[in-house]
Amino acid sequence: MKLRSRLIAIFILFFSTANAQSFYEMFFHFGSGAKGDYQEYSSFYLLNDDGTGMMRISYKGSETEKGFILDCELTQGFPKGKNGVVNYDQTYFTGKNFFVIEGDGKDTTADFPPISFWFKYDKEKDVYVPWKVTTKDQNNKPMLGVIDGDIRLLEDKDLTRELVLTYFTKDEEIYKNLFQTNIRSLPPDLKSSKMYLLTVIDNEDESIGGDCETDRKKQQSYFTKLAGKLEIPIEIKEVLGKELGRDNVLKKIDEIKATKNDIVIFYYSGHGYSREDNHLFPYLDLRPDKDIPIKKGEGELNMEEIYDIVKAKPSRLNLVISDCCNWHPSVSNARSSNIANTRPSPVGLSVENMRSLFMNPNRLSILMTAAAKGQVSAGNSADGGIFTTQFRDALQKFMSITYQNVSWQQITENVQLQTATTAGYSDCPQPENAAVIKPCRQTPMFKIN
Repeated sequence: MKLRSRLIAIFILFFSTANAQSFYEMFFHFGSGAKGDYQEYSSFYLLNDDGTGMMRISYKGSETEKGFILDCELTQGFPKGKNGVVNYDQTYFTGKNFFVIEGDGKDTTADFPPISFWFKYDKEKDVYVPWKVTTKDQNNKPMLGVIDGDIRLLEDKDLTRELVLTYFTKDEEIYKNLFQTNIRSLPPDLKSSKMYLLTVIDNEDESIGGDCETDRKKQQSYFTKLAGKLEIPIEIKEVLGKELGRDNVLKKIDEIKATKNDIVIFYYSGHGYSREDNHLFPYLDLRPDKDIPIKKGEGELNMEEIYDIVKAKPSRLNLVISDCCNWHPSVSNARSSNIANTRPSPVGLSVENMRSLFMNPNRLSILMTAAAKGQVSAGNSADGGIFTTQFRDALQKFMSITYQNVSWQQITENVQLQTATTAGYSDCPQPENAAVIKPCRQTPMFKIN
């Protein structure tokens, strides 16, 4: 399929750093526009903040008026300079391996060249802004497109039935969530539900206190908003800084008097480490004074111990989460790169997806930690921990209007994959030799009961 053409594109970009999503409409073209060198395309781009996404292209064939809809996945990348250093002032999203959704050759692959949409960093606004679009010509050489007119940030009201049906069928999730889903009233037994959030934060630590404080603020803000969407109250408890200690944490957990319809979330951000024992999940460093030597059983709690205590509560959903290292006690959390995002749109999530995850009648308990045994956890004071950020991003992604029948298995697997990918953009000490600094290897661990 030739791409010496003019393209009219609608880019739907989903980013969730601000607990929102971003939708853009833009027009661009390739080629001269001369007769025989011209064909209009309209495209729908969806990008998740974890660097994944998809694109739909809708057009009419040159030899027939029959319409086509093509689908492809999108992946994020960052260019590298001649010295091999990643340039975070730019980022691109590339679509390739197109698949025919509607038209001749339905359910088969399509011969269509890759398309990349580029952003550049706006330092003043601290966001990525649209910049250029590129593809490859018939000789596989880079070809620069032309963006026509202004790029418009879309809102809920712009996602009309006509626009959505240009790129999707009525059987697909986005159409059903927008136009066919009736929001059910909460059953009487769920109206009494409550969310409990316990945040244990090492926010006074000299090396990572700023990162941990960012995690605290963002987690509390996120779950407060989520509880509001679920129409249930939230009760937040904290153990901070100098209050850290094994007994204090256990006391706060015991104070949570959850019932069968409630949600219990335990979240830790701070130092952690592993021992040469059978525990795969980390020990939390709960010493308020880090000059005190670490002693086994004192000033520490293993995540599996906390999980067993929380899991024993009658609540319908228990989340036990830690963002910390899982290596030698002397190794501190790594510093991660601070990567910007695009400006968000005021577009809502799927209430049904939120309820499916947090108010499912099937009781569930989940244990998650930021890094596998022998790995460090990376973060920075601007974003907080990479793992924690990816956890929120995964929730935003699967609670969006583009999904139905979501599950915690999808969430946890996505967090695993995207944390490992994002951590690779930063440098960390290596498990086999702490003196060797290479791209971070950080793979979250989880178990679901």
